[in-house]
Amino acid sequence: MFFSLIFKEWIKTRRFILLSGILFAALIAYVFLWLSQAIGSMGIVNLWEAIIGKEFSLIAHVKYLPLAAGLLLAVVQLTPEMQSKRLKLTLHLPMSETRIICTMLGYGIAVLVALFAAGALALVAGISVRFSREVALSNFLTALPWFLGGLQAYLLGAWICLEPVWRQRLFNAIPAACVVSSFYGSASPGAYVTYLPCMLIFIAASFFFPLRSAARFKDGEQ
Repeated sequence: MFFSLIFKEWIKTRRFILLSGILFAALIAYVFLWLSQAIGSMGIVNLWEAIIGKEFSLIAHVKYLPLAAGLLLAVVQLTPEMQSKRLKLTLHLPMSETRIICTMLGYGIAVLVALFAAGALALVAGISVRFSREVALSNFLTALPWFLGGLQAYLLGAWICLEPVWRQRLFNAIPAACVVSSFYGSASPGAYVTYLPCMLIFIAASFFFPLRSAARFKDGEQ
């Protein structure tokens, strides 16, 4: 039954995964094209000075892509479950309700982690071709909160999507927006490194929020 549930989630999200992969690949290719043009117009020495002296980011173009991916996956995966109360059928599978929701969320997190890991690896590898390992690491640490923000957006988006009461959805959206925005503040490269444990705590805690919404749905809240 576990694999049947995974397959059901795959059927719902396979087009999203394909389109997201294409979009990530296209944007990363654009970043490398832009980088080549910047080197040609500014010169590698001037670009190095901008990176070191002015804390210039080479990957700012991908900042909000993980956020969009996380939110859209939550919508694509869970909105169909709330249409015509289809979640009731899912919760009647021969598995515990908690395990069903955890499996659905685990699937979504696994999809995003795979997508983000591939994107981050491609960015670091591409930057390492032209710049030192330290520059590549600095840009990775700059982008890491953005990718974690995508996971946070997915879980909080799932919390909102699974909430059966529209008024409560709007109420949930306010703290969700505040938490997610904390992952995308403007800061110098590496400034969020000390904040990463807090981000991970927020993400871990947010995993239980959709479970609460699903319980409210099961209890018939309207």
